[in-house]
Amino acid sequence: MPRTRAAEAAETPRRIRSAAIELFAERGFHGTGIRDIATRAGVTLSSLYHHFGSKDDLLMDIMFTSTEPLKRAADEAYHTLDTPCQRLAMLIEQHVWEHVTDRLAKIVSDTEVRALSGERRDRVVGIRDAYESVWRTTVEEGVATGVFTVSHPKALTIGLLEMCTAVSHWFQPSGDLGLRELCRTYADGGLGLMRASENGRPVRRADLDIGEPTRFLQP
Repeated sequence: MPRTRAAEAAETPRRIRSAAIELFAERGFHGTGIRDIATRAGVTLSSLYHHFGSKDDLLMDIMFTSTEPLKRAADEAYHTLDTPCQRLAMLIEQHVWEHVTDRLAKIVSDTEVRALSGERRDRVVGIRDAYESVWRTTVEEGVATGVFTVSHPKALTIGLLEMCTAVSHWFQPSGDLGLRELCRTYADGGLGLMRASENGRPVRRADLDIGEPTRFLQP
């Protein structure tokens, strides 16, 4: 019996977080009341406040736990893979993978940062900026070594990130395109956007042995 109670206690924050993600994605942060979250999660208000303190704290928790694994995976890919082409392809694939498999949390994380302020906002924006920096550094190193041939790497990096992020809004697993194929297709498109080439020939995703999109993502 004690083990059952402990398991139920551990499950409560997950239920609250899941309910908040659904509601924030459906109605937006400001359109969702704290009682709405408690009701959908099947918990009391006191239980919700015990675990998360406030609606703002809950939103920050969702954003941080959504972004931090991607930042960690980006760092591992950058330090493990050898070339800018390999790194960029993996960054794209794991970003697309996460924006499909964790779709609602990513939509909330990508659209509701405007609802945060002060220290909460600074913390979330800081990790987002650090994540984007891994992408930008990868592209800039590709340009510096002559592997990528683009005039405005920062602008193209932002555009590529936006393109990859948008899959959370339109991709349907039941469609003709599978998730792994989607990841590889976007990686191929990203390499094309950067005009990646080695020894006078374009680099394609099929040329790269980088493993699965989940290689650096924590299960």
